[in-house]
Amino acid sequence: MPHAIRTTLRHAAATVIASLIALAALVMHPLAADAATDEPPAWTVATVDNDHGSGRANFAHDVDPGQTITDTMRVTNTGGSDLPLTVYAADAFTTDTGSIDILPLEEASIDAGTWITVDAPDLTLRPGESADVTFTVAVPDNATPGDHAAAIVASLLPGDAGGQVQVERRLGLRVDLRVSGEIAPVAEISSLTTGYAAGWNPFGGGTVTVTYVLTNTGNVRLATLEDLRIAGIGGIAPIALQGMEVPELLPGSSVSVTREVPTSVVGPVDGTLTLYLQPVGAFTDAPVAVTTELSAFGVPWTLVALIVVVLIALAAVAFWWWRRRRLDLLAATYVDGGFGLDDEPGEGQDARGREGRAGALAAGGATAVLLAAALTVGFSAAAGEAVAAPIGVLAAQAEDPESTIGVEIPSATPAMPGTQVPSGAPAPGTTSGTGTGSGTGTGSGLTPTGIAGFTEVVAIGAGALVLGTAATLLALRRRGA
Repeated sequence: MPHAIRTTLRHAAATVIASLIALAALVMHPLAADAATDEPPAWTVATVDNDHGSGRANFAHDVDPGQTITDTMRVTNTGGSDLPLTVYAADAFTTDTGSIDILPLEEASIDAGTWITVDAPDLTLRPGESADVTFTVAVPDNATPGDHAAAIVASLLPGDAGGQVQVERRLGLRVDLRVSGEIAPVAEISSLTTGYAAGWNPFGGGTVTVTYVLTNTGNVRLATLEDLRIAGIGGIAPIALQGMEVPELLPGSSVSVTREVPTSVVGPVDGTLTLYLQPVGAFTDAPVAVTTELSAFGVPWTLVALIVVVLIALAAVAFWWWRRRRLDLLAATYVDGGFGLDDEPGEGQDARGREGRAGALAAGGATAVLLAAALTVGFSAAAGEAVAAPIGVLAAQAEDPESTIGVEIPSATPAMPGTQVPSGAPAPGTTSGTGTGSGTGTGSGLTPTGIAGFTEVVAIGAGALVLGTAATLLALRRRGA
């Protein structure tokens, strides 16, 4: 190929490559710009320091009927694009899992949410811009005493998000209002169920599951401590679960609580559930106690299987004895005209009868030995498991991992980001109140005592073992004689 033609082809190829690179750059630039604009919206809310306080996590006010107060919430756009927000207030409530939530925008409020008016409900914030939103709380003249909960939120509605979100996104702060007057810490326990789940060891007990619904029927927010006690017949193997916290409960709300307690009890299980009610933010001499009784019946399936096996073994021994006895009688009657060859009349029958009784006694003794051994080993294993697994308070709260178990509790974390819920946990103490019982909330933890009377159980098993062995040896000796 001539040199001129080769040079022309090289120039043409270089031109094509340069054009492709330039085209790719033009195509990628809009994509990068679109990626930058696709950053999800983000914003924060916070209280503003004023005469009502500084560094507040939420809004909380003590008010009188007919009073009007104003406060301010700061909203900041932390995203990379303009942010249209709608600011509004709504009633707050406790969900059945223990979280704090508020009514959606389309659902009308009927309590404190209707008392709050926002001065600037519609905002558009540039990236990095903040706005202070003032709101007014007008307490009605006929407002009832006690707690009234609401929240003020900055919401990004689906229609304002430019197609970036398909559901409402909202971020807000609680507004807790306490109207002056007499407070009534009252709660009700309902839907109480008690279940029993057994393990593989027929003598090792199982797990008692207690589930109930607690409803705040009073007019004040409640922080509740729980005292759960269970035991077997006659109070054996008692266990006390004390100091467990129930999530903060707003007036009119309900929460479902589940506790799982391991126990060495086999058979009927009885106990009491006592809840100590303490108003949040109110100091009282002693919490109000609400008590209810609970019961369950726990029989491990392995224990049932063991009993069936023992009964089958006893039936087999009885059948064997009856069949052997019948054969002995037939042999004594028909061999040599009903008499033994060298025996006096009746001696063969009596000898074989003695052999049958001795065999039955030996079989019964062997069965007693096996049963006593099973009882001793089973109860020893159960007691070993109980002693080897000391139990404490919540695994999430206890500091010693060797003395804890996991107990599931509904979380009290609010559903609204940025919202903090005061725990308001009361100091436990001895009390009695509207419930039927009294107790102490010392928070000492869940303390299993193993199997009460374990020494007696081992002694009985050992005694049965000795008697069964002696009976077997005696029967074998008689048979040999």
